[in-house]
Amino acid sequence: MSGEAGIRARGVCLDVPLYVQRERRSGGWAGMLLGAAFDTPGREVVRLLDDVSFDLRPGDRIALLGRNGAGKSTLLRLLNNVYRPTRGSLEIHGSCQALLNISLGFSLDATVRENIVLRGVAMGLRAAFLREQAQAILDFSGLAGKANHRLRTLSSGQRVRLGFAISTSVQSDIMLMDEWVGTGDIEFMRRAKERLQDRLGGSKVVVLASHSLGMVREVCNRGLVLEQGRVVFDGDLGRALKHYQLMMADTHPEPLPEAGPAVGRVSGVVDDVEIAGGLVTVTGWALEDESRPVAGLAVELLGDRFGSVLFDRAARPDVQEHFGLLQPHCGFVVRIPAEEGVDESAVLASLQVASADNQVLRFGRKLRARAEVLGVALRGAARAAGGAA
Repeated sequence: MSGEAGIRARGVCLDVPLYVQRERRSGGWAGMLLGAAFDTPGREVVRLLDDVSFDLRPGDRIALLGRNGAGKSTLLRLLNNVYRPTRGSLEIHGSCQALLNISLGFSLDATVRENIVLRGVAMGLRAAFLREQAQAILDFSGLAGKANHRLRTLSSGQRVRLGFAISTSVQSDIMLMDEWVGTGDIEFMRRAKERLQDRLGGSKVVVLASHSLGMVREVCNRGLVLEQGRVVFDGDLGRALKHYQLMMADTHPEPLPEAGPAVGRVSGVVDDVEIAGGLVTVTGWALEDESRPVAGLAVELLGDRFGSVLFDRAARPDVQEHFGLLQPHCGFVVRIPAEEGVDESAVLASLQVASADNQVLRFGRKLRARAEVLGVALRGAARAAGGAA
């Protein structure tokens, strides 16, 4: 790996001390206070990572997958030198940047401009470089007017914007990224997404920990599945996603959900509409949290709203492959009675399909093209979601 950016881990273990207070049995508040003041906690050593080995080379975009507490964030912090391996060897070649703790290095009593230097130095950047870049960072974060305000006067959203602007001010060989939730107005979110895509594209190696399968699909080409601090799968992203789904289901496919309101983020596409035999037949697919079929659908058509419409499930192997699902039955077929000879343009102009909690599905390419020919403006967003339109 000499001479090129990459990461090599061999038998890496991480043990950390954990201090546990023994259970106290006290009959009153005085005994409780005395116990809290004078009882000495016991010390235990917990293994967070166990015998982790992998190689990352230029071109690798790896997704860290696993349950909460599996060790994904811990591994990212190890790669960012927040922790040192207790055992094994870890080699990192090339410059490394991390979008992990967005408030690292901040001081609430320092000014915004001073915090640019403080956080940047904590990230390993030179103070002289940070002073040169300070104005550009302030402009990008939209905080130029607050450069000399104390950080504690900023909202949490403004602090996140500042941290993001500093963290992405340089291009690195290796990008480490945990779940990142953007905040700010639409214009800032647009600029943040463009910069993030630019930094990801310019990095030779990317390591991403995320529960968003859509984001993983968009960014990554390889998957590393962790369970209780151990690597249980390392390979092609599609197979890694299936392994992760099986693990989350305890190796038993989940039954299709009963009808009821959706509770997570819903994505999906209305693919086609057919009008025949006194029925309007609507087909497409819909997923909740990009991982399981939606439980219910609602349809608006020709001025009527069907709040909990009955539908048949259909196999969609293309969507199954795209999202790494356990089951292919994420498609739907909805049949709604209509008068004979109903106008196709009226149907398309009035149609809207949503989840039971009113998250609207988008229209696929085929329907958009048909609507364009008919001169019909479709309701809802113009582009299909999830990349499987």
